[in-house]
This record gives sequence, structure tokens and C-alpha cells, in this order.
Amino acid sequence: MDSSLDKAVVRLPGERISTAMRWTLLIALSVTCYPVLGEEPLRLVTGEKYPPFTGSDLQEGGVITALVSHAYARNSIATQVDFKPWVRGYEDSLKLQYDATFPYISTAEREANFLFSDPLYMLKMRLYVEPDSRWREGSPAELGGAVFCLPVGYEFAGWVSEQREELTFVRPRTIEQCHEMMLRDRVDVLISNPSNVAYLATLARSKSRHVTLRELPAPLADVTLHLMIPAHHPQATRLLDQFNDGLRQLRSSGDFDRLFTAHPDYQVVRSSTEH
Repeated sequence: MDSSLDKAVVRLPGERISTAMRWTLLIALSVTCYPVLGEEPLRLVTGEKYPPFTGSDLQEGGVITALVSHAYARNSIATQVDFKPWVRGYEDSLKLQYDATFPYISTAEREANFLFSDPLYMLKMRLYVEPDSRWREGSPAELGGAVFCLPVGYEFAGWVSEQREELTFVRPRTIEQCHEMMLRDRVDVLISNPSNVAYLATLARSKSRHVTLRELPAPLADVTLHLMIPAHHPQATRLLDQFNDGLRQLRSSGDFDRLFTAHPDYQVVRSSTEH
């Protein structure tokens, strides 16, 4: 493990991290957090209800939030993270109210307005149905008449993106709402990823409920998540280079993998369907 100390501060609204958890992450990552003298923290924004990756109700704001903050910390750059609805955070970033936003997959529209970091995470986009659903394959031909559920802020991918004008979508705020509508037969197919679905099942068990979804065999798409910096930001290139450098340091030291291993909200999905 790299023995150097990173210098940063992560400020999360409503942060709730236990003393034991703080020590676990400090030991695992060898990080001391405090701001750089004379410099304001970078203003970052991410979305809500995207477990285990981001959310103000998750430890350190979610595992991707922790990763972004620790990557900047490698170059002694402080960060302040806000949580907003996805669309609002995206628009506020374009207005330069924030220095960067995350985590997003690459699209042509976004690439026209933002610079993208090196990959943060490989996201396996898949299609999910109820166990007794009549849908079996997940192919475009089979699902042409299905009603899809995709939470607001989640991006279209694969053939679903290509055929979005011909398909029927419901766009609630959270994945939990998608599943509730599936139970009420209001939607047929949930678009998500194994980590998100596994966290949903764990959350349901904590509430003495049961969630079982069946993954359709035809993969939708494998995409990568990124940090985005507005291309018209006056320091866009420098901020991107500093972040990518910190990310490389985390990977080379092994702290990248240790962060995911130690993070409690990611631990709940590691032994499930993620593959």
C-alpha cells in the first residue's frame, strides 16, 4: 500500500458515517482528509438514489463518490459534493455552478459539452423481469411491445437506445418505484445493472420485504461510468488531468480495489449477481 498521505476534505450534506466505518476506510486507504491551505474545495455534484454508487443516504455518499473524492485527494485537492436530482445537477454543471459531475456514461450529446475522465466503473446494463414473466430472451423482436421502466437520470443503452422512439417507457425517480410498478403490472421490464438490482434486494430484505428479479439472457450493453467536466470550464483540462492522475495512482497502489472492498454499500452486492 502507498504509504503517502492524501490531503483532502469530503463534505457531504447529511453525512452519516459511524466511527467504526471511518476507521475501516482510513486503514484501508491510508487517507488523512483536510483542505489545501488557501484553496477552495472543488464543487462537485452527483445524483440521488443510485445505490451503491451515489446517494446522500449512503456511506461517504456511495462508493463512486468516495472514489472521485479520493482520486482528487491524491493531488491534495479538496472536494465538496452536493446531491441533486440528476437533471438539475447536469444543468447546473453546464452553468458552471459546479466544477464537475459524475457518474455518467458517454453519449454524443454529453461529449459535445463535457470532457470525460478515464473510466470509473464498468457498468453491465441488463434487462430484468418478474420471475413468472412471459418475457424470456430480452431480444428486440421479443420486447417490441413491452413497457420499460428506467429511472430519471439513468441513460438509455444498447438497442433500447437505438429504438427508443418506437418503445414505451415509464420514468419514475427511483429504481424502487420501478419495482413497485412492476409488482402492480404497470411495467414489464426494468433496465438496470446487477449492482443496482442486488442493492435493491438487500434494501428490501432490511424492510422485511422480498425482491426477486430475473435477468433476461440477452445482454443490453456494457458501458463505463465517468466524471464529466464542462468543456467550457476555464480550468477544464487541468482539472481533468489532475483527476486522471489521481485515479491512476489509486489503481497502481491497489487502493482502487481496496476502496471497493472496504466500502459497506458495495459489500452488499459483491457476492451477488455482479460478474
